[in-house]
Amino acid sequence: MLMSKAAYAKHRGVSRQTVYDWIAKNEVVMSGTKIDVEATERQRQGSDNPGPEDTTTNPWAHRKLEMTWGDFWKAVQAKDGKVPRPTTDESIEQRVRHAADELNWSVEFLEDEGIYLDDGDTVHYFQQYNLMQNAELAIGLLRREVCYVAAQCTNDLDDWSSEGLRALAEWDR
Repeated sequence: MLMSKAAYAKHRGVSRQTVYDWIAKNEVVMSGTKIDVEATERQRQGSDNPGPEDTTTNPWAHRKLEMTWGDFWKAVQAKDGKVPRPTTDESIEQRVRHAADELNWSVEFLEDEGIYLDDGDTVHYFQQYNLMQNAELAIGLLRREVCYVAAQCTNDLDDWSSEGLRALAEWDR
C-alpha cells in the first residue's frame, strides 16, 4: 500500500517532520513520492533497531481538522478579516506560535520585540518594527508558505488545528 507522507505520519502517530527525517535517513521505502508501507514494515521488522515511532508520542494530537492543503488555504482565506486583532503582547505571541506550529516552524521572541522563525532550512528575523508589526510580517511569511505548498500539493491530505487556521488568517482592520 502506498501512502502520502502526511497520511503515513498520521498512520504512525508522528509529525510530518519526523517522516521527513526518516526519509532523509532512508528509514522508509519510497515509491516515487509515496511511501511503500508494506516494504517499510518489512524493512523495520528485519532490523534489530526498533523504529523511532515506538518511543515517540504524537505532538500533533491537537490537530483535529483533516483536509487537503488546498482546502486549508481556502479556509484560511475565508477567515481573513474575521479574526480580531490581538490586543496584548501575550496574545500576539500566541498567534505567531500557533501559526508557526501549523507548519512545524520554530519561533522565538527576541528582547527588542523581534521575532525569529526557523523552518529547518532557513532562519528569518523580523526586528525592524514593534511586536505587532513584526508579527504581521512573520504571519504573512507563514501564509505565503501555506499558499505555495497548497499550489504545489493541492490534494495532499494533512491534519490541521483550528487555532492554526485562525492564527494564519489576516486580522480585521
